[in-house]
This record gives sequence, structure tokens and C-alpha cells, in this order.
Amino acid sequence: MIVSILLLESDPRICNVNVERRSPCDRVALSTWEQRHSAALPDDLRNFYASSDGFQLTWHYKYSADEVLPVGSIRVNTLNELCLSPALKDLLDFSLTRPQSEPRPVLNTKSKVFELDTCRTIGKVCLIYTGGSWSVWLATREGAWGWLADSFTHYFRMALVHMGLPGWQATFANLPLIPWAEQLFLLLAPHLLDRSGTETNLIAVPSETGLNHIDPNIFKTSVRQHKNTTRQSN
Repeated sequence: MIVSILLLESDPRICNVNVERRSPCDRVALSTWEQRHSAALPDDLRNFYASSDGFQLTWHYKYSADEVLPVGSIRVNTLNELCLSPALKDLLDFSLTRPQSEPRPVLNTKSKVFELDTCRTIGKVCLIYTGGSWSVWLATREGAWGWLADSFTHYFRMALVHMGLPGWQATFANLPLIPWAEQLFLLLAPHLLDRSGTETNLIAVPSETGLNHIDPNIFKTSVRQHKNTTRQSN
């Protein structure tokens, strides 16, 4: 994550890079969430929330000397916000009326869909639990689905690789980008629009891209450090 921040700050067109510092969730909060939703969090997401209650990274873009606008955003909802909102339920119901030709998650009466993030004008990033397995999908406002990752760690790493550019989830899920967002990709990261290869070109070869790898074990370390700090302060 630090490497991604340094990459952002190294671009003179990008400014006001900010990462919110958040307290970790304790075991009681995590257990309460799992009991409330009758679902055990995947290990990597549980470790993440045990390190930080959500995540927010934002940055601005200098269009000109007099125009600086908020553009980049990487967000993971807090534990309390990790829920199925009424608006998302309506979107899920609507998607069932669309043709079967497009990819979409297999949902049944035991499936659980949680909102990880709101993709501004695109839709929702959904964490889906079905049959004991978790996956991450993009659900657009038009009812289309796009598969993003088979784990939270994979998705979070993708977000860092794409620097929180507007609508990056759409381009990864082979859905159309908003025109103004595509212009930002061309200006700041044109290589991310090259879909000639597979996802491994962007995600699974950190040694070639120079981008950092997110290891969920670092969240366990952070928890121990937080507890040691708490004991020392007491």
C-alpha cells in the first residue's frame, strides 16, 4: 500500500493524497457481525477488519493551475456498513429479469450479498457469499454484473494497482467506461486499458509491474502491535 501511495505522490498532476487512519475492530464486533448475518467472514477480510475498520484513500487531479478536482478513491466500507442495503436488493431483483447470456453470480435463497463500496455513478461492489465461498462482483445500475475477484485480498490489490481511478472496476469486468473516466486512464495509466492479455498481466506479476502485494498476514501483525501499544499506554 505504501508503494502505491508513493507512486501517486510522484506524479506532479496528482495532489492531496490522503489515507484515513481507522481503529481496528475487536473480536466482539467481528463475532457479533457474523452472528447477525449467519456467515463467517473469510479469513483475509476478518484479518483486514481486525487491523482497520474500513479503508479510504482519496486523491485530487490538477486539470490546470486553477482547477484541482477530487478524482481518485479507494474505499472499503466499515464493518457496520458491510450490509445489504434496500437499494442494492432492488438492483439484485432487477438483474434477474435480464437475459442469461451475460455473466452473473449464482444466487439462491441462502446467498448473502454485502456492499463493499459504492462505485459512484456506476453501481455497487458486492461481496457475495454462496455455498460457503466468497467472491467479489460489480453490480451496475443497469442490472449488469461483472466478476472482479475470488477473494477480498485479490480485489483490494486490484484497487491499489488501478490507483482508485474512477470506474476501474468496469474496465476490469469488461464493461464500458464513462468517457471522462477513460480520458483519465489515458492520461495517468494507459497501460491499464490494454486488455490484450489476461488479468495476470495486471494482478499476478508484481515483480514486473513494481506494484506492491497485499498479504493479509500483515493485518495480524498490526493487531498484535495495536494490542502491545494499548498495554504500554495503560
